[in-house]
Amino acid sequence: MTHGRRAACGMALCALLGVGVSGVHAQPGKQAASDVSLGLSPGRPRVRPVRVDTPPVIDGRLDDEAWQSAAVLTTFVQQSPLEGAPATEPTEVYIAYDSDHLYFGFAVHYSDPSIMRANRVDRDRAPQDDLMTVYLDTFLDQQRSYDFDVNGYGVQGDGIIDSVGGRSQAIPFADRSWDALFDTAGQVVDDGFRAEMAIPFKSLRYPRRASGEAHQWGFQIVREIKGKNLENDVWAPMSRDEPSFMTQMGLIEGMTGLSTSRNLELLPTFTAIKFGALDETTSVFETGDTQPDAGMNVKYGVTSNLIADFTVNPDFSQVELDRPQIEVNRRFPLFFPELRPFFLEGAETFSVRGPVTFVHTRTIVDPRVGAKLSGKAGNTALGVLFADDEAPGNFDDPEGGGFGKTAKTFIGRVKHDLYTESHIGGMFTNREFAGNYSRLGMFDGDFRLGSTHTLGYRVAGTQRRDDGDADGQETTGYLWDVDFRKQGRNLSYFIASFALSPDFETDSGFVRRQDQKRTFGNLSYQWWPESWLINWGPQVGYGRLFDFEGVLQDENTSAGVDFQFAKSISAGVNASRDLERFEGIDFIQNRVKVNGRINTSRSFQLGAGFNAGDQLFFDVDNPFLGRGIGGNLNATLRPVSRFQSRLSFDVSRLTDPRNGDVEVFNVKILRAQSTYQFTDRLLLRNITQFNTFDDTIDLNVLFTYRVNAGTVFYGGYDDHYQQADRLGNDLDGDGIDDPFLLTQDFRRTNRAIFMKVQYLFRF
Repeated sequence: MTHGRRAACGMALCALLGVGVSGVHAQPGKQAASDVSLGLSPGRPRVRPVRVDTPPVIDGRLDDEAWQSAAVLTTFVQQSPLEGAPATEPTEVYIAYDSDHLYFGFAVHYSDPSIMRANRVDRDRAPQDDLMTVYLDTFLDQQRSYDFDVNGYGVQGDGIIDSVGGRSQAIPFADRSWDALFDTAGQVVDDGFRAEMAIPFKSLRYPRRASGEAHQWGFQIVREIKGKNLENDVWAPMSRDEPSFMTQMGLIEGMTGLSTSRNLELLPTFTAIKFGALDETTSVFETGDTQPDAGMNVKYGVTSNLIADFTVNPDFSQVELDRPQIEVNRRFPLFFPELRPFFLEGAETFSVRGPVTFVHTRTIVDPRVGAKLSGKAGNTALGVLFADDEAPGNFDDPEGGGFGKTAKTFIGRVKHDLYTESHIGGMFTNREFAGNYSRLGMFDGDFRLGSTHTLGYRVAGTQRRDDGDADGQETTGYLWDVDFRKQGRNLSYFIASFALSPDFETDSGFVRRQDQKRTFGNLSYQWWPESWLINWGPQVGYGRLFDFEGVLQDENTSAGVDFQFAKSISAGVNASRDLERFEGIDFIQNRVKVNGRINTSRSFQLGAGFNAGDQLFFDVDNPFLGRGIGGNLNATLRPVSRFQSRLSFDVSRLTDPRNGDVEVFNVKILRAQSTYQFTDRLLLRNITQFNTFDDTIDLNVLFTYRVNAGTVFYGGYDDHYQQADRLGNDLDGDGIDDPFLLTQDFRRTNRAIFMKVQYLFRF
């Protein structure tokens, strides 16, 4: 038992813990120094996987010869709810490798198998289940880690964790937009489940090593037991005194002779869509011809740590509706996330936190070609993206400036690692169209100060010219942003300040609001009774925002308290007092928010939030302070393992107290997303959404047949209806009133039938 491990688990519990790593015995003092030099917490456990000549068959059975000689991990401790306590259920993890793959076998036991949570769902759709997750920091730089997970039915998931998301007091959430090709299988047995996983080295990026030189990667295994107070069991012990996830990893080492063949992937796609729309001038629903299309994506591993992506006529079909958001009475535009696969690949390379979104790829609407290069050379990560977008020149007037022309977008990003979770970097973006341009240059840095403090900065400048502006002149703007934070077991705080000039504009990003100088911060404290009340604590926040003329525009004060109970129940309450200046008038708004969540059962989860108080109505001619209420209610139903449905209800209501509380608006959005998994590969998904503000009904049906992360067939139907009196059409006499709904008050406005096939070839 090393001193570092004793510090992580607590003196009282260390006598209960053993070393569950085959063939690993280290000298504590010497080992701790080595770990510190690698950026890890002292005393990290290590495992050396066994090289096998005959790989295991990935079928969910642990009866292969490879597992008889594999390294075995058996000792796991809790990260939560009782930090450092022994895991409540036994687990064995088997590890082996050959030139092409890293293999894992999982024997997951339950004293009461009825509490196990496992559902038959599509890949990346099982975060609610009990998972076995493998984390790999292949560069051992505490900057980025891979996440590979599997549930009891062999459903696989993967993702990326970066250094920002990795600094939290819990197991961090991975960015699920990253997809890798790897194999999994699982089966439910009498005392739990068995699962296997084979990760191709081609699916990873890692440093090159000389012939015979061993690899050494950061490594962690996490077992989740959702039915036991969201229990997380970890192989490498974790402490809440250390907020970094990646510095608390163990090590997987000793692998040699990995294949040096380069990864080459070809992904041809074929799509066909038949689209129809209502002509509101004639009230005739017109259906167009079927529009087939084809494209090709190519991925090539220039080296083991540098990847090139090319695409010709890429398919950017979006098979899911945008997340529901209430758009009524919004002073600033809403942000909708990117959902298209080409831009999601490697998105973490271009992601920089700050008061604006420096790269928002939804501004690239319809590119005909695109290319990316991303990866790492030594301690420097880089990313380059180019796209030629046809959408800006696609309009009806051939006399208009820019007709038929394309917008060319270039994005370059570089980030140099200094030490653990610390870097300096820069970015340049440029978009040009019909003689106009929008450019941005940015420098950023994050620095870890001790084990619990971080300091970060962003400095950016923009240059933009657009003939469509009022004066058509070039404008320049700037941004600076700095923040300082502490994350600890009990005390945490955060303070930040930034300035965003009135002319800061970028056509490659997303800027919600300009002309602001803001300073804000928050302070929180958390107690850990670790009984029927797992943790609880208060938090307070304060912030002020001035414009560049020195006029106070916003002042925000808030206080609240959060509780995490046993049985996976949580609740919180918050009160705020905000000053907001609009059209030269100061408005004081007092509001209260309450939220809660119950995740006790495998078959049913419930979440709710409610807020009430003063609410400003943004009418430039007659702004006033009304009485507003809002809320969200969501539930997930899983009556059987193959079916699940998520129901959500969002509401926002405002009344005018000056006129006897006359209702100004009352918006309700009801959304249901249901999925039935017929087989491991075939599923049916339906999304139905009703919005009372514009009286619309949206229906979306999607069949998916998935062979792996790249080879997929989609077939879908998309339908949109709107209340007839909102259209202003004469519905009589056209002969096409649609009988699809029970009432004739709704009229179809758009319809699409679509199909997509993509097949992944890997060499």
